Amino acid sequence: MRALRSLLFVLLAPLAGCLEMEQTVTIAADGSGTQQLKMGIRETTLNELVRASSAAQLGAAPNPKALFDKELAGAELKEAGMLLSAHTSKLEAGKRTLDLTATFPNFAALQKTPLCGSMAEWVLTAGPKEGTAKLTLYPQGKTAWQEARAKAESMAKEPDAVAAAFFQKKQEQLTGLDLTVRFQLPGDVLLWTANMEKTGDREVTARITAEQIKTPQDLVRRLAPRFEVVFDAKGCKLPLQ
Repeated sequence: MRALRSLLFVLLAPLAGCLEMEQTVTIAADGSGTQQLKMGIRETTLNELVRASSAAQLGAAPNPKALFDKELAGAELKEAGMLLSAHTSKLEAGKRTLDLTATFPNFAALQKTPLCGSMAEWVLTAGPKEGTAKLTLYPQGKTAWQEARAKAESMAKEPDAVAAAFFQKKQEQLTGLDLTVRFQLPGDVLLWTANMEKTGDREVTARITAEQIKTPQDLVRRLAPRFEVVFDAKGCKLPLQ
């Protein structure tokens, strides 16, 4: 699954600009579900990723355009235990778009999905009260989230000149950034993290845009976020950890 995972890592880890990405993960009462990915990226940006995807940088020599190829995407999803159910890719006016839907038979397969990047960690545990469950996604891993949180808190107390310089440089590259992550759950939403919004009785949505990133601390937190929701799991047969 190197191609898809590497591409999503390249796109998400540095918060690449000129990128529109929307993911919707729907989980059924038994832990199965669907993952839909919609993406829009300038062809010039994608070509730059192709040139940059060397073995030294990614640990392999994947094709960043694999995600847009139905056959390659299907093969890599199958390797993760998922099934590609829909795939539409177009190139219009210099912009490449993708609308992809995959199904997963259980939560273990979702934990292996290549559609969230190479570092993502999915966790499903019992919630704070009986009959509830807690779903957590760390797009860059739990350790990265913990380190980013600590770094942001430290920067708020004592300015970091190096981080500030990096932020000024990176901020110029964020134009057009628009990332959305949506969870659709098998029970009513009860609690959710501050970086998410309740958008339905059983739905929460997180959105990251260039306009939201105004300080170095904003950038650090959004490089490695945590998305978490607690929901009513009565009647569900979820594989809680």
